[in-house]
Amino acid sequence: MRRVLGLGDMLAITGASIGPAFALATIFGPMVVAGGGATPVALLVVTAIMACVAIAYQRLGARYPTAGSAYSWVGTAFGPAAGAYAAWLLIVANIFAVVAICVPAGTYTLALVAPAFAGIPAAAAAVGALWALAGGLLLASGLHEAALVTKALWIAEMSLLGLGAITAFIHPVVPHAAVAAAFPGNAAFLAALVIGIWMIDGWEVSASTAEETTSAQSAGIGGFAGLLISAAVLLVAMLAFMRVGTLDGFTLHEGDTLAYVAGQLGGAVWQHIVTATVLVSLAATLQTTLVYLTRSFYAMGRDGVLPAFLGELDARDQPARATVLITAVAMVFTLGSGISPTVKTAFDFILSGTSAFLGFLFVLAALAACRLFAGDSKRRASGVFMPAAGALSLGFLLVALFAQADPATRAFILVAAALGVPLAVWRGRLRGRTTRGGSDGTVRASALD
Repeated sequence: MRRVLGLGDMLAITGASIGPAFALATIFGPMVVAGGGATPVALLVVTAIMACVAIAYQRLGARYPTAGSAYSWVGTAFGPAAGAYAAWLLIVANIFAVVAICVPAGTYTLALVAPAFAGIPAAAAAVGALWALAGGLLLASGLHEAALVTKALWIAEMSLLGLGAITAFIHPVVPHAAVAAAFPGNAAFLAALVIGIWMIDGWEVSASTAEETTSAQSAGIGGFAGLLISAAVLLVAMLAFMRVGTLDGFTLHEGDTLAYVAGQLGGAVWQHIVTATVLVSLAATLQTTLVYLTRSFYAMGRDGVLPAFLGELDARDQPARATVLITAVAMVFTLGSGISPTVKTAFDFILSGTSAFLGFLFVLAALAACRLFAGDSKRRASGVFMPAAGALSLGFLLVALFAQADPATRAFILVAAALGVPLAVWRGRLRGRTTRGGSDGTVRASALD
């Protein structure tokens, strides 16, 4: 693939993938309800944990730059079968992540142009499928062009979100503001930590573009720096918005927190600004998630984990077949979400069910760093100790997530996890027999490390 992305592109892609406005609209409310006045502290703790994992990604990406990112690194560290299982985790988590973006995109679009249909799951799913199609068409035009659009969307999102935060800081503190709420207790704080993981998720997308960056270091640096920048923006916005909202208010508006904040700030004008901000955020997040999936599927096809035709490039050196497949699958799954009784039910199930797989993939990638850098004394701190701390902390939170999940979500997690085992055994054996350059279950180290 062509190397068309610089460090600035990687920062924008990472920030856009996290989607601060989207996170604040959909995840901030439940996090505040759980964490109360300690919610900003929970965000800081989660950021520290994820930063440890992001450092592992940075080290691994610099030494083993590959579009397969986490799944390739796990295969290098623990063998082809483990790598194939990591590929399954990546697929499950991110296919449904696209749906978790498209469904609210459909809802917000309808809220803007046809409010009477915004609460109808089938209508939101149909419009969301059109969003998936539009994202796929844009990506098919080329990664460089898609990155330019993503950068513009991210700048617009940050500007609108900054305007809202400034206005909230200027606004008088409301009585019983959430920012002054008492500590909710250890169990509730743990729940806020679990929710917070998904509030800053998305930074890992940059790792999949390692073969398309002008420098082998750019993807990892962009991911780590983008994580910290986005976390800082989220923290500032969180502190601002908790000044103008109460715990009761956030509880009543868990599914659309920014709309509640807009009402507190002044009504109709802010409602339109919020809708526009979230739509911009969703567009940027969708684009970057499609980038992640298409590059990952390309690498899996090239390595023999998925059918070989996905590992082929077109005349422009783009993974066109992977792009077509991902777009089609995203549309089908998004349309399928329309059978849910409510839009919120569909979103909550998708988010909580698939988040476990993404978290487990993070843990495996961090452990891969521990193994691959164990003998490197120069990388002992950043390649072993910090990734190990991140893996242990995140693993603890994943156990808490599973324990707190409803029976349907637990069943989904267990069944989906079990379905990946035969794939790992089958495709792992095939990879183990393959000797074609670099596709024997390992990725080659970069001479720049």
